[in-house]
Amino acid sequence: MHLDQGLRAPTTSPGKSLRSLSLSAAVAFGVGLLTLGGIASAEEVTTSHGYSTFGELKYGPDFEHFDYVNPDAPKGGIHHTWDLGSFDSLTPYTEKGNYPTGAWAVFEGLMTGTLDSLDELYGLIAESITYPEDRQWVSFKMRPEATFADGTPITADDVVFTVDAMQNRGQLRYRVYFGEIEKVEALGPHEVKFTFAEGAAVRDLIPLVAGMGIFSEKYFEDRDFSESSMDPPLGSGPYQVDSVAAGRYVVYKRNEDYWGKDLPVNVGRHNFDRFRIDYYSDQAAAFEAFKAGEYTFRGEVNADRWITQYNFPAVRNGDAVQAEIPARTAPNAGGMFFNLRRDTFADPRVREAIITMFNFEWINETMFHGVETRASSFWERTDMRAEGVPSPEERAVLEPLLDELPDGIGDILNDPVVEPYKGRNGNLRDRGRQRQALRLLTEAGYTQENGQLIGPDGNQLKFEMMFGSPDAEQYLSPFAQQLQGIGIDASLTLVDSAQWRERAETYDFDAMHVFIPVSDTPGNELRDTFGTANANVGGSLNVPGVASPGIDKLIAQIEKADTREELTIKVRALDRVLRAMHLRIPYWVRPSSWIAYYDYYQQPDTLPEYGAGVGSIWWADEARYEELKSEGAIR
Repeated sequence: MHLDQGLRAPTTSPGKSLRSLSLSAAVAFGVGLLTLGGIASAEEVTTSHGYSTFGELKYGPDFEHFDYVNPDAPKGGIHHTWDLGSFDSLTPYTEKGNYPTGAWAVFEGLMTGTLDSLDELYGLIAESITYPEDRQWVSFKMRPEATFADGTPITADDVVFTVDAMQNRGQLRYRVYFGEIEKVEALGPHEVKFTFAEGAAVRDLIPLVAGMGIFSEKYFEDRDFSESSMDPPLGSGPYQVDSVAAGRYVVYKRNEDYWGKDLPVNVGRHNFDRFRIDYYSDQAAAFEAFKAGEYTFRGEVNADRWITQYNFPAVRNGDAVQAEIPARTAPNAGGMFFNLRRDTFADPRVREAIITMFNFEWINETMFHGVETRASSFWERTDMRAEGVPSPEERAVLEPLLDELPDGIGDILNDPVVEPYKGRNGNLRDRGRQRQALRLLTEAGYTQENGQLIGPDGNQLKFEMMFGSPDAEQYLSPFAQQLQGIGIDASLTLVDSAQWRERAETYDFDAMHVFIPVSDTPGNELRDTFGTANANVGGSLNVPGVASPGIDKLIAQIEKADTREELTIKVRALDRVLRAMHLRIPYWVRPSSWIAYYDYYQQPDTLPEYGAGVGSIWWADEARYEELKSEGAIR
């Protein structure tokens, strides 16, 4: 389970990963009558160079490159960054092993997304896409010139093999996503058709099959797809694994013979010759390595470090740069998540009381110089964030589900959306906060006896908070002390990446510090994150163990939303319910991404709306790199 284990720096991989699984299906662009596989079809179908979820495509069939790239960007140089933890496998598609950042990037899909739209895909391995109005099937005409890195052609049979492998031997989440593909057929050497199951959430399935990485059937003739491996996998992307040391670093090298380098979707992209990701055990060690020039690009998430510690010589003399880039996509939903499978957290008032004791105001003022904003929504920074009391449209969504929603969420139709308790002062020992928490615990049947909170079962309220990033201890430690101060036996346990994964996947935790990925176009991935079917399946993203028929039905409605407006209303309704359940102690969010890099990186004049695109559209000034290296700024 590849969840962020701590407040870690965002790293940039050499391409888009399969996280775009949740992009949803589209509106027609150029309708006509076609013949597929020699069989005449009377239904009205769409054939296009691209696919848009909600609305028309931005780029026409003859576009030369994306607006946000520099088509004349030079090739060369290195993008050298870092990650936290470790890895022992290069196979990101199996249940076994931990894979490194960028592992998915060696594979390509039939289509690719953009950084200036949330919902558009354009042809990559496929030169065109065809689908009917009801989107129960989709076909792709593939480019005959597309090849894997060893020069062998990518065929429709490889696509069929990929789907079979994902359905039967891939990670749990992929088996779930691909389970609604009823049939995949090779209509010819370079034409493939997908037929979806009756009643499937088809809006998400076309982007799923369009964006999936394609594997070589021949490559796996003598390899076990389900096993992890440190052998560099065979993909078709612009970068392939060049060198690797398990748990220490991985280097991806640009393929000079990459088949698709001149496609419009690739012009001005993939400019670095190499990507290197070094691995560190903790944030402090990683930061010291950056200061010493051992790697050259860093995302920063710690406000105190950003404000007070970036005054080292390379920054002072201009060899390294600090920059803030506006962030407009939903951040991962971070926090200390409760394990609802534990009896300790069965009562939502207990969870709410613990959340109340998290003194964000003091943490922000004392540790983060007051620059952070408290998070509460699972879709912060988006218009899918629930606000105030439900709108009439949200009420209409929620009312039919009331009897099937979780207990203890209050009057969801009329109450304002749940926000974390806000203290009236910046003192760590906040009397008002303590009174509110104790009131909730008293209502839940707890009493204070000899300095301990004793529950209805006669035992002290006790739980462990598991975390994998030493950075988190600075604010979790005073939080634990405050909980102990009101009689809760709260403890902290720092685990390494191997322990963290094992305990996370077996749900062997009381509360876990974790960042769960969310989508800007939510859809079928919500089943993995909050669906009942995955509440007790090891390896799913349903960390807290949410199991609610009402939430399942709400997710099904989100999957079938036909417009962005409808999707927004229904996601707000889900956000409202999840927040009322008190699933996590939410942390904080900021409107910008903080990055630091050595001064040889170059970027386009205008960055795209939905990402800086460091790895895909920036480039290296090699002369400046050599200058920094000769000065000793870079090692």
